[in-house]
Amino acid sequence: MTSRTETVPDSAKLESMREEIRLHLEHLRRTLAAEILSYPTPIPRCDAQFNHLYEQQARLARDLDRIGAFGEKNPGREDCIASIGRFIASAPYTDDGGERELRSRMKKQAFRIQ
Repeated sequence: MTSRTETVPDSAKLESMREEIRLHLEHLRRTLAAEILSYPTPIPRCDAQFNHLYEQQARLARDLDRIGAFGEKNPGREDCIASIGRFIASAPYTDDGGERELRSRMKKQAFRIQ
């Protein structure tokens, strides 16, 4: 159900943005899982690079759970905008230009909808 201030196109656009973020995070999760699986063994506990990968994997899992659960709750417009805003404001997962472009595009689209 939409409020008087929310239009159906806005609602559809917000859902599309949330789904694009979820797909991006899923892609990152798969890429990171493959990198962890192919990491040379044995892995010492003090291996900073591996520990960073492992921490990124945990962060991705939390963010995916959050955005996935959010989509199941049928959120309102403001909640959806806030969720997208948290993604935009969060630290990037990679230095990849694709991720920077996604965040920039999401920021512009969210600004237009607000």
